[in-house]
Amino acid sequence: MSDQDRNVDLEAVYAALAEGIDAHGPEHSEMFLAKAALLLAEALGDEDRALRAIADAQRNMTGMRHPD
Repeated sequence: MSDQDRNVDLEAVYAALAEGIDAHGPEHSEMFLAKAALLLAEALGDEDRALRAIADAQRNMTGMRHPD
């Protein structure tokens, strides 16, 4: 299933994350991103998918993962 099939606007999500980082400053960006990741994992409701997404992010810091 592609991001488009799920109606995910990744640019809007990216913009919201960037705004959150800007709002809290660089000294709090890691905490903000950690909280966002945990809340998103909880909303996803699938530990295995959340852990795969984290592993994908660790492996590829230059691009986006596009699930089948």
